[in-house]
Amino acid sequence: MSDAPATSSPAMSPPDAADALLAAYTRAVLGFRLGGADTPPTADAPDAASIKQVVKKTVRLATRSGRPHLVLLGAGDGSLPDALADVLAAMGEGPNAPPRLTLCDLAPDGVRAALATGRLKDFTPPRPTPTAPRLLADTSPWALLLLLRATGIAPETATLFPNPFLPGPEAEALHRWRRLFAACVPVDLPPAREDGDRDVHAASRPDLGVGAILHPDEPDLPAFFAQVPAWVREMAVVWDGAPPGFDPAALCPVPLRQAVRPLGGDFSAQRNAMLELLSAGWCLYLDADERLPTRAWALLPRLMAAPEAGAWLFPRATAYPDADHLRVGYGLWPDVQLRLFRRVPGVRFQGAVHERVVGVRGHTCLLADAWIDHLSWTAKDRDVLAERLRVFDAAGGQHRLSAEYPALPRRLFAAAGLMPGGGELLHPALRLPLSP
Repeated sequence: MSDAPATSSPAMSPPDAADALLAAYTRAVLGFRLGGADTPPTADAPDAASIKQVVKKTVRLATRSGRPHLVLLGAGDGSLPDALADVLAAMGEGPNAPPRLTLCDLAPDGVRAALATGRLKDFTPPRPTPTAPRLLADTSPWALLLLLRATGIAPETATLFPNPFLPGPEAEALHRWRRLFAACVPVDLPPAREDGDRDVHAASRPDLGVGAILHPDEPDLPAFFAQVPAWVREMAVVWDGAPPGFDPAALCPVPLRQAVRPLGGDFSAQRNAMLELLSAGWCLYLDADERLPTRAWALLPRLMAAPEAGAWLFPRATAYPDADHLRVGYGLWPDVQLRLFRRVPGVRFQGAVHERVVGVRGHTCLLADAWIDHLSWTAKDRDVLAERLRVFDAAGGQHRLSAEYPALPRRLFAAAGLMPGGGELLHPALRLPLSP
């Protein structure tokens, strides 16, 4: 079961807000088991002498680096994190204070096992102090990446040290994540237009086409079309099986191209038909139950103008169980989606279900500050949603509805700067390695 939604709390400064988000996020993940999880693999318990030696080495490396953060990768049985936290606490505070410790783990079951033995208590206080060690656990590498950056932890501000007392699979998963974390390079976006998007003339209109595959019975299609700003060059829609019983062109604020073809369980074929309708140099594709906030739309021309960028990933957040909360944990957040890409020869969709874009040229980048709002849980009737998932299952997927997914209030993410808002970007755009 997930924790109950948090009650209101006093306003927090951004660092306090980031600490509160990490603590609440980890509690939600650890309080929920995804299916019948197996007993986590274990390694031999380290002896006291080995722990002492590793702690000494870790502290020496972290203090020599001069970086304000120390990230320990992997809890193990909890003995190394506890010993490291004790030594760092004994070093005191002030100008020569040691780096702040954050423990990260991709195996929540292992963290639960360590907590069950009475370890990691210093990492799980109800409300962390500004210097307390922190714990971040989830199976999602993307969640660890974005949440750490929300706390100011980046390759240039942190020393990362792998726990050597981990079973092989856990050690390898964290090694891959460490390479991802280290290889992400900040991207400088071109400045915003001074006139915003209000006075974009046809000659200077960004070369963007918006695509969608839709069913005529999708709820609230007027709102779906209405989100598209007038500066978009064109829109393309492929309808499943039959045309709608209304005039979509009257709802769409930009030129609309349409086709009708049966989905037939092949989502990539449907999306490739959508691509063929477009002529613009860039494509953004959305589903009927997705909304891009106004500020995110305004960022798109800057993303398209970024040098050498060929595609952009966006976090997708699912409202659940109501509009004020989001599903989290186990890949439910940030549910990273490649949705904006340059249309070049060879770019296409592949895979009958959970289709993906292949053939992208240029760098693939990630923007944490532009979310896609996913309204599937709040906008669709439960029976309709269940039928939709059955369509996915018939095409080769595996899905289920659950009323027990972990959830957190949106305000926790907003307070930490991890939601689209006003003003400048709080988190840098990131260029990903070739094989994220």
